Amino acid sequence: MLQPSLPYNQLKFSLQMFHRPLNELEKSEYEAVKTRAEAECTLERKILTSAEGMKMKVAQESIEEAIAAIANRYESPEAFQNDLRANNMDPAAMASGLEVELTVKATLKKVAGRTEDPDEAEVTEIFEAGDQKKREQRQLHHILITINDQFPENRRESALARITRVHEKVLAPGSNFGELAQRYSECPSAVQGGNIGSVARGSLPPNLEETLFALERGEISNVVESTMGFHILLCEEIIEAGTLSPEETKAKIRKVLHTQNKKKTVQMWLATI
Repeated sequence: MLQPSLPYNQLKFSLQMFHRPLNELEKSEYEAVKTRAEAECTLERKILTSAEGMKMKVAQESIEEAIAAIANRYESPEAFQNDLRANNMDPAAMASGLEVELTVKATLKKVAGRTEDPDEAEVTEIFEAGDQKKREQRQLHHILITINDQFPENRRESALARITRVHEKVLAPGSNFGELAQRYSECPSAVQGGNIGSVARGSLPPNLEETLFALERGEISNVVESTMGFHILLCEEIIEAGTLSPEETKAKIRKVLHTQNKKKTVQMWLATI
């Protein structure tokens, strides 16, 4: 049976939280990483030992592709191997950790797939209470570093320093915003490369909205602060204002409701295992 890997999760959170390998962390940083990694292992163990998790298998090809994606971020294969050794890992340990992570994600996806389609009566009620005007929108991706005084690495000064380092990586030639979001963002959208989706005016805090709607297509913002933390915004697409047909409006409502219901399905399932 698959077992969570504390070294793998420590390395993962070390890179996500501080952008440095484990052996370069200060004592307080290491303790913060260890706490996060242990909590992740506990959650992974619960999922892996569930009836659904024990049945889930990940293709070897998927594991190899994930390893290749990580290795490609390094200047050379030797640099990748050296980094693994510096963090008390080898390719086999990396593969094992990735297999667990991919299995957990696949299990949660399968559980979310149980979600039923939204009730049409609810869709109609929301439709009739709204209008069919399509406000100007932006297709938004973002990277978030949260502010949380309970964790030293997320206190405001540390969070700002971390997001500043990530911003430098985002602006570097040849960088991939989605990959960096997956690696560093503390928003649940990180697993989708930071993709938030279409955002209309009036749906974001004022300072985030002002920044986002001032961006051109493909433009990346400076670091922006909100009550959640520090953000880097990418405007992937500009969607002009217009009028939606009734069916387009209802389809959009169904999509939003289904996404919300999938999250509830997963949360309810996690509470039972």
